[in-house]
Amino acid sequence: MTNGLNPISGLWAEEDLISPQKFPPGSTHSTFASNPLGTTAALATLEWIETRNYGKRVAESGAYFLSQLEELKKRHKTIGDVSGIGLALRIEVTETDRFTPNRALADKIFEAGLAGGIPTSKGSMGLVLDIGGHYKNVFTLAPSLEISKDEIDLAIGLLDYLFTSNAS
Repeated sequence: MTNGLNPISGLWAEEDLISPQKFPPGSTHSTFASNPLGTTAALATLEWIETRNYGKRVAESGAYFLSQLEELKKRHKTIGDVSGIGLALRIEVTETDRFTPNRALADKIFEAGLAGGIPTSKGSMGLVLDIGGHYKNVFTLAPSLEISKDEIDLAIGLLDYLFTSNAS
């Protein structure tokens, strides 16, 4: 929240979990507590986020990205669950039953993305993916909050190519 200036964090919780009766002010301690510069930087960041209307923008971009992932899933039987909230998204790589984890295919797609050479209308590209999940078969996506529809479409095109060319 301070853009790297000072450690600070925020917390959202239901009121009954953080009420002053259960969690009174000053009940925690930190060596970074009460730093006026860090607090000012965090406040400026939050104000900037509000003026950029990130809540709405992220919800809209995330909904569009997720709808495109759903379309990608329709084209590839090795995509199980696609889900997410906002721009925190995931693609589960499975066997063609859309249930059984397929780590080997996830690894193959991961390596092909890193190798590059993926043809696009903008030239040859690569795609860096993050693999997670219990079986290491889930691509986790967390793009920039500034991602455009064109960039989402490009990402879907790259993913489509990787799933198509690595299907066996």
